[in-house]
Amino acid sequence: MRERGSEMSTPQGVPSLPLPLVTLTPLFLGGADPRGDPELRASSVRGALRFWLRALLGGCYGTDQAALREIRRLEAETFGEAGGEGKLGASKVIVRVRVEASPRSGQGPVTTVIPWQASRDSGRGYLFFSMASTRVRGQEFPARSYYPPPLPFVVELSPRPGVDERAARDALYRTVRAAWLLLHLGGIGARSRRLGGALAHQPMSRRTPDGQVVATVPSHLNLPFALPPVPAEAAKRLGDGLTDLRGRLRARPDANPERPAWEVLDPRWCRIWVFGERDWTSSESGWQAAAETIGSWLRETRRAFSTEQRLVFGAPLVIPQRRESVTPPTPYERIDRRPSPLWLTVTRAENGQLLGVATLFATHLFPRHQGSDERLEPLYDRIAQELAKLPNVAEVSYE
Repeated sequence: MRERGSEMSTPQGVPSLPLPLVTLTPLFLGGADPRGDPELRASSVRGALRFWLRALLGGCYGTDQAALREIRRLEAETFGEAGGEGKLGASKVIVRVRVEASPRSGQGPVTTVIPWQASRDSGRGYLFFSMASTRVRGQEFPARSYYPPPLPFVVELSPRPGVDERAARDALYRTVRAAWLLLHLGGIGARSRRLGGALAHQPMSRRTPDGQVVATVPSHLNLPFALPPVPAEAAKRLGDGLTDLRGRLRARPDANPERPAWEVLDPRWCRIWVFGERDWTSSESGWQAAAETIGSWLRETRRAFSTEQRLVFGAPLVIPQRRESVTPPTPYERIDRRPSPLWLTVTRAENGQLLGVATLFATHLFPRHQGSDERLEPLYDRIAQELAKLPNVAEVSYE
């Protein structure tokens, strides 16, 4: 898929774009019953795409009220909004999900689900601790079930019938850019900020000029959907892609002069690192080596912070031994939940190896009384220092 090309401006309109994907880590995606069987739904994929589109646009245009109105307009033009006077209604891009045949049997969709089970002392057990069976006030809750990797499926992005061709094309471009960010920086389902539901674009067959058929990951909108296996080279490729993407959207260099209230991809307020080891393969069990390293790093890093300071990794912060939750210090206001500003995931390199990716959004953690000093946000620098200790780590530079 190119930024400009015949396939995006044919008389027949804007064609659909299938993205053949595969999970790299356990996918916890509950349905009506969070502890029941996982369900791979288009709404979950669309929600993740919406998050990364908002982060991208916020980094380009800012988070003040005027910018927020423009971001909401572009988001609604892409993924829709609730009806009513002045509302834009249905999305211009339809997101469909189709589960492919099992790579193990080749017969029919994958239906195997596994209850989560891992030692709490292990790195992966630490990352997915809330997925394990638990007992609360005398009531036993079973472990969450998950789809084990690799789970192949296709996300199909289609323009809604009847939509103006230019508007549909622009909306599709925005969706593809959000998908690129999702695949490299995020995931879907529960624990997506802690390695859950990491995704990769599957290779597709193409014919070379000499007539050979090879499998490669395509580049949509000139964005690299697969990165080099060396972390330093991958960080360079990822940074170049982010810079180009932001340039095409005419990002303002002064878009966010102050610390933003929510996650934005702005180099001043968002730092990204790529890291990895050679034994991090994308085999059925290869993700476990990455999870052990990343989970152990997170556990030791959090332990080096005081109890109150651990709120920088998200809230609520519960201390089971005391049966109480830690509240934000003065001058912060108490809120029920604050997702972690640190995203930890893996992406797949061109040779099939896994690469770790850490994204740190240096946003306001909690609402704060006007005129009061920050107490937790300075800890972002300390987290960055700890991230520099990950194996073969390289920081992403982008503009």
